[in-house]
Amino acid sequence: MGKIRLALVADIHHGANHGTKLGEAAMPLLARFRDWCSGSSPDAVVELGDRINDRDRDTDARLTREVAAGFQGFPVQTIHLLGNHDRFTLERDEAEAAFQKSFDSHSRDQGGFHLVFWNADTALQRGRGFVAAQGDIDWLASDLASTDLPAVVFSHIPLDGGAMTGNLYFEDGRPAAGLGGYANAAEAREVIEASGKVVLCVAGHTHWNALSIVDGIPYVTVPSLCDAFMSWPKPAGAWACCEIGEDISIRIAGEAPAEYRLPLRPRGHHWVSTRKDYAPKPPPGDPLLRQRYLAALGRSDPPGDGAQPAPERTNPQ
Repeated sequence: MGKIRLALVADIHHGANHGTKLGEAAMPLLARFRDWCSGSSPDAVVELGDRINDRDRDTDARLTREVAAGFQGFPVQTIHLLGNHDRFTLERDEAEAAFQKSFDSHSRDQGGFHLVFWNADTALQRGRGFVAAQGDIDWLASDLASTDLPAVVFSHIPLDGGAMTGNLYFEDGRPAAGLGGYANAAEAREVIEASGKVVLCVAGHTHWNALSIVDGIPYVTVPSLCDAFMSWPKPAGAWACCEIGEDISIRIAGEAPAEYRLPLRPRGHHWVSTRKDYAPKPPPGDPLLRQRYLAALGRSDPPGDGAQPAPERTNPQ
């Protein structure tokens, strides 16, 4: 079994303070994360997008360049995803010019695992929210089909479709309700589950600690580096160390720490998804209970199976 150790950081939000997004603290916190990486020697750093507090085109271009410069002193390779705030006023090629990197989806094999950096569309679509393009989903299916290794999928926007109850930004009734995930995330999950290879999905975007498990696959969200809604009045200062080998260990540092230790999903394993996938055994005992149980399932005893008719019940005298 292979092993890999990754450092993860999400939603840096460099810029002027905006609500609980304490953007003025972002660059000092990024420097602290860099120092931690220098002492901890991860195999790679994955930055999950939303690097800036967007304001206007000129400001956003400057902020993006400043974050890119902040990553130049990192001791290991850094891989970057594109968040929705990163392209609110800027185009993809402008972010690529600042970082001197492509923001196309890509993958690589490292430490015995297939790492997928899914740069699906993060532009907000009027009346639809966030929607992964069909080309993004087709690319993901093709990429997962190309490997026999256990795969880890990184995206900016979470794919689990989990509840946003309590989330400052995305809970129902708030302006950004429904924008905590892709409107068509179920299509991405169908691809992920059908591959039988994905052992972990990691995202940012929602600024909090979250873990969902769907079809045996953990979906983990890394909180924001500078947001303070979980740690007010301090910025969360969050980053994560993710170790994957015989199992999965994720430790989130900062003012809102969390830790997960999870089994590695066996290749091709699936949860039972429909009643057709199993043959439920009626409970033993009272024949009347058996009949009621089978009726609830839309079944009955086949002729000649030895089932006895239910006795007539009377009230005791």
